[in-house]
Amino acid sequence: MNPRIFFIFILSMVCLIGAQPLAVTTTVNQTQIVIDQQVVFTIELTGEAAQKVGQPELPDMQGYLAFLGSGGTAQNISFVNGKMSVSKSFSFYYLAAKEGTLTIPAVTVVYENEEYSSQPITLTITKGGTAGRPQGAAPLTADDRSSTDSDDLFIRTIVSKRRVYQNEPVIVTYRIYAAVRVTGYTITKLPEMTGFWTEDIETPQQPQVKNEVINGVNYVTADIKKVAIFPTSAGEKTIGPMSLQCEVKVQNTQRSRDLFDSFFDDAFFGRTIRKSIESPAVEIDVMSLPSADKPADFAGAVGQYKLNAAIDKTDVETNEAVTLKVTLSGTGNIRLLPRPTVIIPPDFERYDPKETENISRQNGLISGSKTFEYVLVPRFPGHQSIKPITFSYFDPKNSTYQTLTSPEIVINVAKGSGQFVAAGGTGLSKEEVKYVGQDIRFIKLTPGPLQTINYRIYTSFGFLSLLIVPLIVLGAAFAYKSHADKLSANAAYARSKRANAMAMRRLSKAKSLLTEAAQKDFYAEVASALTGFAADKLNMSKAGLMSDELEKEFSKKNIDSELTSEYFDLIRMCDFQRFAPSVVKKEEMDRSYKKARDVIIKLEKAL
Repeated sequence: MNPRIFFIFILSMVCLIGAQPLAVTTTVNQTQIVIDQQVVFTIELTGEAAQKVGQPELPDMQGYLAFLGSGGTAQNISFVNGKMSVSKSFSFYYLAAKEGTLTIPAVTVVYENEEYSSQPITLTITKGGTAGRPQGAAPLTADDRSSTDSDDLFIRTIVSKRRVYQNEPVIVTYRIYAAVRVTGYTITKLPEMTGFWTEDIETPQQPQVKNEVINGVNYVTADIKKVAIFPTSAGEKTIGPMSLQCEVKVQNTQRSRDLFDSFFDDAFFGRTIRKSIESPAVEIDVMSLPSADKPADFAGAVGQYKLNAAIDKTDVETNEAVTLKVTLSGTGNIRLLPRPTVIIPPDFERYDPKETENISRQNGLISGSKTFEYVLVPRFPGHQSIKPITFSYFDPKNSTYQTLTSPEIVINVAKGSGQFVAAGGTGLSKEEVKYVGQDIRFIKLTPGPLQTINYRIYTSFGFLSLLIVPLIVLGAAFAYKSHADKLSANAAYARSKRANAMAMRRLSKAKSLLTEAAQKDFYAEVASALTGFAADKLNMSKAGLMSDELEKEFSKKNIDSELTSEYFDLIRMCDFQRFAPSVVKKEEMDRSYKKARDVIIKLEKAL
């Protein structure tokens, strides 16, 4: 062949290839890996059309690789010799789940009715060893080992006691231990606590971090959840495991070692992976309360308590209400404290007590008080006495029953006018106390209004209206009952109906964080509102919700592509700002808040 013709042919082919508007390339960080090792799969789009194309559809990994999450999108625009070069890359994290050889299919992108495809990639997955370590690669750092080494990140269930009495409080603390950098976590499964009454103990929004050395390894620890549990029956009880999904920052190690390694090994240049951890189950031995020396009025209270009884006044007239307040205070299951034994003289009319609780869930304890407020109305004059009030409980510290006794209360009752008079400060309305001042009413001396003989009340408009009103009320009650039954029977329907209210509640919380100092918490709440709304509307689990799953559901629901892009751009922006070192101005945060609110309103109409 003529060399000149050959040169012109080659030059034409190069120009033709260079003129292509889009090229698709797929890569993995390594092609030989072991089970439970992380793989980074990258799709790169280059060409003038790269900016106009959205995220491609991920290929089927055939069960060999488990999807962990998205690493985000990167875009690069450069000018060389006056020509613009555009590239856009999408990164995804997978975990090797099955041994064998996997051929990742080609990724295809459609642009202006033309298909552009990448080349397939072959991976070899083995059970163990060093298949994933190419020659010359740097040794694994502690951060890289976290993806496979459970000793670098785990959670413990710490209980205050393992052998307790029935109804004795046990403080359960869930503490995370990390020898790697954890940038965030989500509770994906709460522990099952069958046979326990539970009370959540308040923990700081930002858990206090401490250092702890275990077997020569320095761990950063934080208490992420505390619960007070009260066993309701004797026997062996199990506290189920709690599951977390953690975001772990690891360093990039698939590079040759050079003099810039000390700079690029900084955690800022690392990548984030997701790792699931689970606390172990814990057994609790619950003992029955002793039957010996059990007081007759004992009703099951366990803990340490004090008793106080007081009356608002001791000098009253007949038919004048007085208020007796009996308060139990201490530590234990305050909410389930039974009523003390109160013996009221028969000359008093007594009403059911009003119960109020004041519970503190701080400092690792459940403490507080419970007040029983009795309204008493004396009917006869004289010196009346309320016998000492008693309350019995079991003290687990010394394994004995205790009985508290109040002093006797004496009330001087003078003869009154016979008309009931409400005592000041009781807070009673006319409907709360019966009218008892007059047994026989005065006979009327004049007749009431007269009516014509032919008057029939059942033909009047008012009477007919009264017949219709119950039907309307019955219909409304039936409609409400049907709606309530549907909410309780259909979880998906209930979540969908409440999705908007829950999202607006989260946005209200985000609005209260509209300060530059609370940037990370603000964007976390906005992201929670967006993902929570979509999960509730589509009846999907919020824990571990993936963008590609959401996009598929949006596509099934025929959500406008522009609205879909707006939603996911907002999610990615929130994730970026949560972990970005820079500070965002309040005006930008306010725009993000308004945009999130508009997107949720649009999705509410579309879904």
